[in-house]
Amino acid sequence: MARWRKVVHWLTSRREPRPGLTITESIVLAPGRYDLPDPGDGALRIAADDLVIDGRGAVLDGRGRGGIGILLQRRRRVVIRRLVVRGYDWALLALDCEEIVVEDCDFSHNGASEGTFLDITRLDEGAGGGIRLLRSPSARIARLVAREQDIGIDAIASHGLVVADCDLSHNHAWGIRLYGSSSCRLERNRAQSVNRCGGTGCDAAGILLTGGSHRNLITGNDLRWSGDGFFLGNQFSPPSNDNLVVGNDGSYSPNNAFEATFSRGNVFRRNRACWSNFGFWLGFSTDTVLEGNLITDNRCDGVHWEHGARGVLRDNLIARNGRDGVAFTLDPTNRDFPDRCVSTGHELRDNRFAANGRAAVFLLHTTRTRLVGNRYQAERTPLLLAGDTRENEIQDRFGTI
Repeated sequence: MARWRKVVHWLTSRREPRPGLTITESIVLAPGRYDLPDPGDGALRIAADDLVIDGRGAVLDGRGRGGIGILLQRRRRVVIRRLVVRGYDWALLALDCEEIVVEDCDFSHNGASEGTFLDITRLDEGAGGGIRLLRSPSARIARLVAREQDIGIDAIASHGLVVADCDLSHNHAWGIRLYGSSSCRLERNRAQSVNRCGGTGCDAAGILLTGGSHRNLITGNDLRWSGDGFFLGNQFSPPSNDNLVVGNDGSYSPNNAFEATFSRGNVFRRNRACWSNFGFWLGFSTDTVLEGNLITDNRCDGVHWEHGARGVLRDNLIARNGRDGVAFTLDPTNRDFPDRCVSTGHELRDNRFAANGRAAVFLLHTTRTRLVGNRYQAERTPLLLAGDTRENEIQDRFGTI
């Protein structure tokens, strides 16, 4: 906390905000609702470092006229707390800043859209939302409410971000998007019912990682009822690798509770992936680990992994999925990615399978895959082989236990 020692000056009087107000020192805003349009460069502009803005519950209302509520450019160590900002395109936009802190604010009801399929690789996708960070590392956002808009928090090339204990539910695109943002921590947030296109998803998600977002920790988040619960997607952008996803709930998705495609080395541990179309969709990924997850009651497969390699599934409970518990597949006619025309080298170890619809494990054109120590209960077909499936090592003993 030594770096905050300079932030000690508080105004003894409260100030009423006015459009285009430039903040150059710590300030306490007078309570009330303020009709505050953006004159073109932010309704409230922060023009100094090492200061604190305490809103004391004040409401800055753009009245749906667009623009930016709070603008920060090339600022460092600014704290914003207890402020309500609504009715703009973005409640807060930070450009080339460092160590920005937002605490106990409500940045809901800003820019929103509906009905169009999202482009997850487009930098400026979405009509707006709560916070957009662009090239602004080491920010901390805690106990933010940012609902009923397109995006709760959008971090672009903003490494080292911490987002904790926020409510980012009922948005129309993403609760949180990390785009080219690495070494971030997303902890204990709610991003429920983030959906669009009449509830079918259109690539909406509770949390989205894309554009080369590496080594992030995603833990303890509630992502239920969203288009995807957790979505890591990179088909035509740099892959997002080596992320750790622990203890999240992505259930009740119309699509995938968890999706991680075109990526390497991501680890999913102790998550809940239930009552969705698929529990995990892992197409074209390699070296992905699923450990200790609950994967049950999905309409199609518990885990569907097409064109993948060297996956490890260990100590998962995979039960009552409508088709297959785990499906490793390859489509030989798919030549869009000729360097990934494989399904090989997986290991299933010490998982428990129970009452899946067609098969516990389905291997289609899959090679050099190992099954060892798995348990099967009430499975009509413990193992189903199809296509050019060969050179696999099957050590499991099949039967009802």
